[in-house]
Amino acid sequence: MRNLVKSDDHRSTDDGNKKIVSTSAAFGLLRKGLIENLGTKRAKGFLLRYGWNLGVSDAEEAMKTSTSIHDLLNQASILHLGTGHIRDIQSERIIEMSDSETIKSILGKGKWIDSFEAIEHLKHHGKSNVPVCHTLTGYASGYMSTVCRKSVIVREISCTGRGDAECCFEARMQEDWGIEIQEELKFYHESSIIEELEYTYEQLLEQRNYIETVSKFHKKLTESVSNGSNLQDIADSSFKLLRIPISIEDLSFQKIVYAGLSEEEYISLNKNLKENLVRKNRNNYHLLPVFNETTRIKTENQERLITPIVVQKKVIGYCTFLYLKDAGKSAENDIMFIERVANAASLYLLNEKTSFEALEKMKGYFLEQILKGQYSSREEVIKRGRHMGFNLGNPFYISAIDYKEKGKTTQNSFDHYDQMLETIAKYLDIQGYKALIGQYEGQIIMLIPEMAKIFPKMEKILKHLETTYPSCQFKIGISDKSEDIESLLDYLEESLIALRMSTDKKINGFKDLGIVGVLINSKNVSGIKKIAKQELGPLYKLSDVKQKELLKTLYVFLSNGGKLQQTMDDLSLSMSGLMYRINKIETLINKDLRDSSQSYQLLLILDSLMALGELEI
Repeated sequence: MRNLVKSDDHRSTDDGNKKIVSTSAAFGLLRKGLIENLGTKRAKGFLLRYGWNLGVSDAEEAMKTSTSIHDLLNQASILHLGTGHIRDIQSERIIEMSDSETIKSILGKGKWIDSFEAIEHLKHHGKSNVPVCHTLTGYASGYMSTVCRKSVIVREISCTGRGDAECCFEARMQEDWGIEIQEELKFYHESSIIEELEYTYEQLLEQRNYIETVSKFHKKLTESVSNGSNLQDIADSSFKLLRIPISIEDLSFQKIVYAGLSEEEYISLNKNLKENLVRKNRNNYHLLPVFNETTRIKTENQERLITPIVVQKKVIGYCTFLYLKDAGKSAENDIMFIERVANAASLYLLNEKTSFEALEKMKGYFLEQILKGQYSSREEVIKRGRHMGFNLGNPFYISAIDYKEKGKTTQNSFDHYDQMLETIAKYLDIQGYKALIGQYEGQIIMLIPEMAKIFPKMEKILKHLETTYPSCQFKIGISDKSEDIESLLDYLEESLIALRMSTDKKINGFKDLGIVGVLINSKNVSGIKKIAKQELGPLYKLSDVKQKELLKTLYVFLSNGGKLQQTMDDLSLSMSGLMYRINKIETLINKDLRDSSQSYQLLLILDSLMALGELEI
């Protein structure tokens, strides 16, 4: 006989809230599906709320048999173990009560041992960047909030699913967490898929409108360049369309063009920026950093969005959006706009580069022809100069530029000279200066029409070269003002003499050489060498290394006016070492170095030898 059992005989008596038994592996697969289909954030919210409801349910069941908050909190660990979520739990808490039934504050700490969530997460997803025990965290928060009748939030501080040694948690009243818990609270509030889809749609719509705006902006800039606009036109158009102040500058942040600012505002903001950049560039306090990608910079009174202008894979300048502190605008959403402006500037400069290089090569070749005397008459030179845009009938200067790579003594390559010629030519064009530039006997030579304040302008060129080529040391020699193109070679020699005499100064003018310049300019080279040989005696053997060492000691000692301490410091010698050298020099040349007339004559001879290129110190 078979026994028949009706299903009604086992009907639940717990108002329908049944316990469902499942395995950790099965729940792990469910969890895996949630993460893969909903994404990490939505899955976290789902698991937190799921755990919260489990905790609330167990708390409500426990409160049917006890009303003591302490007893109910003590049961939490037992009930949590009963879920099978963990193998064991260790916890402690400090509770402050307002009265027997009201909690004022709670601080709980503990750790979950062998969390099933951490194990399953590692199995299916590998190591996480954040804690992963969301169900456990939700359960503890839901249980404690229910029995305490106040919002208590549990946070996982460390997690084995993240690679930590243990899964540790901390519990506090919601208000005691402060702003630290604000992002976490969002996961406890369920949002419908419709709401999320609406939000996503709004974001997509906003992004589409943004892309359309950028596309229209780019089209207008490209049309502007195609129609022959220059950099100022590009800056003006950008400001008109975006209402954001803009500047285009070289690598030293020297102005090329700007729009949307007064001159006074631009100068003030640019000075503030340079001071800020120099302070931050700790590797080289005297140089500005180079930006190879779009960068946001904030100072005390401005924010800048800086994008490099790249031509043929080289950064040649910057395009910048400026946001004043009180303007109420931010650089966050303008990256695509600034990069379009930089692209337009790059396109313009590339077009200019092609014609510019051809013209500069013609100018350089013309200068080399003049230096080599390949024109038959002055009139022919002046006539050809007019075709190049130069009136060579007017006064001019000759400048000679040389460089050495820091830490190297090898000869400079012609490739570098070509690059530097191009760098200087572009800078002069941007600044509106005119010059003929070429090479002559290993130096860069510039013929510069007469201009006011030539030395400050040469200092700007020097600074631009040092910024563009930070691994090089530059020197510049400048001739006196020439009145006649037929005397070009004489003034070229003056610039070369001034260049050779640039020992302490980076820029040296021939007129600053005084009597040395007059001596050399007299072309009495053989006489100077004869006097040098006579006065310096054995020290005139310039090829001897030891003799050069003594000559350098003599030059530094005389330049310092016979001051021993200063000479010791400059040569890094001890007093005994310096005195030994001085005594040896006096013996070799049979002179008293403390005799002012003799010491002045010797210093003049040494300066003359340096100007002639016979001596290098």
